[in-house]
Amino acid sequence: MIVPIEFRRMTGSDATAALDERFVTAYEEIYSEPPYAGITLYGREQYLARTRAQVQRPGFELVAVEDGDHLAGFSFGYTMPAGTWWGGESTEPASPLREVDKFTVIELILRKPYRGAGTGGRLLREILAGRPEPWATLLAHPQAPARAMYDHWGWRLAGTCHPTPEAPVLDAMVRPLGTTEQ
Repeated sequence: MIVPIEFRRMTGSDATAALDERFVTAYEEIYSEPPYAGITLYGREQYLARTRAQVQRPGFELVAVEDGDHLAGFSFGYTMPAGTWWGGESTEPASPLREVDKFTVIELILRKPYRGAGTGGRLLREILAGRPEPWATLLAHPQAPARAMYDHWGWRLAGTCHPTPEAPVLDAMVRPLGTTEQ
């Protein structure tokens, strides 16, 4: 019997599942691949520390992709309040972006067996569905395969972000919400 994949949205205390071992294991699988491998920012302990803080932020949501009992992937994010932008050394976005709330896509994780079948695009649509913010933003590694997909899905470059001294300079991308693109 074939079990179809399911998308499950979690908020509030349910969203702390992002700290469960199966989510951490999926995260580690993805971030052990180039171009992320060996970068301290993407280590297990850094993920856990960041995520413990992020699950407490307003608007935090987690969407899990499940294939039976197997976690195929997940995405999560939270509301970046008006008047704020990415931390570290960041280029300033156009003023309308800075002046409004934005949904910040922090992670988009999809295990290898599920890639190339549209699941990643669907996962991104699921995490963005119904969000009240007018814009979404994310950081993308310029050499990561996902970067080209974001272009294809209608995201546009808004600037760069160098989150920590040991991290690479990342592309800060944005996309209006409430559109039918993607």
